[in-house]
Amino acid sequence: MKHPPLHPPRSRIRYVSPRFQGPAVLAFAVLVATGGAIFWKLVDNEFQRVFLHAAIQGHYAFDSAYDIVRDLLAWHLASLFAGVFLTGSVLILLLVAATRHGIGKTVDSLRRSADGDLSTPTGTGPIGEFDRFGKKIDAARSDTLASVLKIRGDAAALAASRISPEEFRLRWDELKQRIRRIAP
Repeated sequence: MKHPPLHPPRSRIRYVSPRFQGPAVLAFAVLVATGGAIFWKLVDNEFQRVFLHAAIQGHYAFDSAYDIVRDLLAWHLASLFAGVFLTGSVLILLLVAATRHGIGKTVDSLRRSADGDLSTPTGTGPIGEFDRFGKKIDAARSDTLASVLKIRGDAAALAASRISPEEFRLRWDELKQRIRRIAP
């Protein structure tokens, strides 16, 4: 009996969140479309001028129309490549800078939270994924701050109340349990 060959398991492809990719892809698409439109406009104008000049002078010693515009086309294609490459590089650098800014703001916010500052907003910046994450951090910090303020008010009320020591100890133990849920 023959055994079918065992195929090695395929590695999974891991994708970056589409919410993060969308604006970057859109920016690159706009960059390429703009470069193409500029290229088309410049080349179209130049080709019309060159073909009109060749037709007026009657120089038909060329094998094809490509021979007339070869150098012009090569120059414009090189310019298109250089322009799109340089603009794309600048766009990548801007995306990296915005990402670093968002990560830095998030880390600063988490460090401030660890130091006890729960009220300063995160302010992560323009990248959507970091902005959503910053809002989640702010919401969690807001809930924690509200719990701390409630516990502080309950502790002040407990200190001001005139109750028996047993009742005070029971309420104090309950208050400590609530504190431990916030800061274990």
